[in-house]
Amino acid sequence: MQTVAITGATGLLGSTLMFELAARGFLPVALKSDVREAQALKDEVATVVPTWVVHTAAMTNVAECEKNPDAARAINGEGTVHVIDAARAVGARVIYISTASVFKGDKGDYTEEDQPEPTNVYNQTKVEGESAALRYERAMVLRLNLVGIHPNGSRGRNFLEWLVDTIGANKDLTLFNDQRVNALSNWTIARLIVQCIKRDIHESVLHIGTSDVVSKAGFAKLVLAHCPEYRGVVSEMSVDSIGDGAVRPKEMWLNTDKASRLFGPMPTAAEEVELILSKARAKVDKV
Repeated sequence: MQTVAITGATGLLGSTLMFELAARGFLPVALKSDVREAQALKDEVATVVPTWVVHTAAMTNVAECEKNPDAARAINGEGTVHVIDAARAVGARVIYISTASVFKGDKGDYTEEDQPEPTNVYNQTKVEGESAALRYERAMVLRLNLVGIHPNGSRGRNFLEWLVDTIGANKDLTLFNDQRVNALSNWTIARLIVQCIKRDIHESVLHIGTSDVVSKAGFAKLVLAHCPEYRGVVSEMSVDSIGDGAVRPKEMWLNTDKASRLFGPMPTAAEEVELILSKARAKVDKV
């Protein structure tokens, strides 16, 4: 039984991965050390002695990163250095969870060979994390866009959770129609990570995402198609209207040809919405 250590194990992806790994015969271990505490993290990993470390912990709120760049760099940049150092000390493989938004976002269809051009503090610190991972020959950078609802229920902390909570309250929606993504659910991403581990995939950088590309507004409409009782008003606007000083890339979609060759066809956005909502309904039915 392989031991897989996970940073950020209580978050959306980390908690899903804990469940998926256990269901498929692995021993997942939630790392409790703060990634900013290098020695504590190194000591904990040395005790666990994992075969793999999946690094999901990050400061992801774009506006907060812009306001607190030192904190963002300490977690996303230097924290990743600490994770890599701890993994290297025990010879563990590493999967570093990065983001499609490391690119400028002016064209989309980014391949693994395209060079990142970060446009804000969050994106820059994720590039710093990528650089740390790529200096370790046993690490892989996994770029993606993540959407989903936490396995323990919505916490209102991401786009999908905000969306379903707003729909459930019949409040009006304002959606971005010029930011396009090929986002995957937490469940599909966790499944693909398990496949990477099980098959011992060796790629320095890998892009995963849906087979089609939709705007944030388009993704929301796929969710709304499952919510016939919704009575709120839906309006659309540009992501530039946020006006918090952070420049957000618009064409945030990845070329997934390599992933399709490795794992087979990627799902569609509509299939991912159905998966997310079916998991959420199953959670409610158990309560």
